[in-house]
Amino acid sequence: MRILLVSHPPVTAELGAAQIALELAAALRRRGHDAVAWSPEPLAGATQWTLWKRQRSAIEAHCAAQGPYDVVDTPAISATARLAARSCLVARSVQPELRYLRLGVLHDLRRRPSPRALLHALAAAERGRAIRAGWRAARLVLCLGSLEHEQMAARYPRWRHKLGMYVSAVPAAERLTLLALRTTRPARVHANDTRFLWLGRWSAQKGTAALLRLLRDRFQNGGGESITIAGCGPHARRDIPAAWLDGGRVRLVPSYRRDELPALLDAHDAGLFTSEVEGWGLSLAEMLEAGLPVYAALAGAVPDLLPYFPHSLRPLPPAAASSAPLLEDLEANGYLARFDWDRIAGDYEAQVVAARA
Repeated sequence: MRILLVSHPPVTAELGAAQIALELAAALRRRGHDAVAWSPEPLAGATQWTLWKRQRSAIEAHCAAQGPYDVVDTPAISATARLAARSCLVARSVQPELRYLRLGVLHDLRRRPSPRALLHALAAAERGRAIRAGWRAARLVLCLGSLEHEQMAARYPRWRHKLGMYVSAVPAAERLTLLALRTTRPARVHANDTRFLWLGRWSAQKGTAALLRLLRDRFQNGGGESITIAGCGPHARRDIPAAWLDGGRVRLVPSYRRDELPALLDAHDAGLFTSEVEGWGLSLAEMLEAGLPVYAALAGAVPDLLPYFPHSLRPLPPAAASSAPLLEDLEANGYLARFDWDRIAGDYEAQVVAARA
């Protein structure tokens, strides 16, 4: 099959949605398909109000010029009837888009109720209608993880016949490095000097408010706990008390390269995953594979990973003192076989073939 996998962000492994498209395309090529990951970027002159419409037009133009494709795989907001008329159209999720929109609007209105916030809400409503239209047009709607699949099936029962599911995974080359960290991680008791790590963009969906509440409660109790917030960009500084930063309790790493991740993981004792709404949360798998215990909210990949990490994956908030987890055997329990891009591509292929039939 000739398959186009559309990524809205530029096609670079530094960006989560693009990384998924790159890994899936490479695995599909290993299965003999002509699969390519492609992005409509750069879109010169696009604004936050027009970006999604410009992306739609660029994808349609690309398919008209470079097609035909047997399968066009795109986020739901870009899944149009015009694309569906030419190919098997797959609306593949990289995040629960409607829930992201809703949470973003609520956060915006609470933070700064203003005419601009109202305009954001109106724009979000228009995008929401486009997302639902994309699901309607698609022949296959692929949810990311079991949690999103269950939520979609419950909310849109009329589309259950075309709902599918896929999972994400750490790239194979990076996995080897993380598993090496896992084998050398010293066992220790996590008490008042725990060095926590939080990875992700600084946005409402990532549970930043919950993280700040958690830190405020723990820092008030004294002790030497600290946290590194990495990948957060420049905006985290405005929300974090200066005393935490000046006193060394909180360290900010606005950005990091992929090759810098192992050192970050190795320098910490435990991870925090506070997302309110999450697509998958690759950082969660990265921390777990490196041998960190992770205290996590029930979001994203947590239900799918918990059976494989019964000791390492723990509920929020962290206990006052807890022992290092008994590290799971990831080969024996089937994790490495299940969360492998070749296996994921095989499952994807089977669902697409069924949808085409």
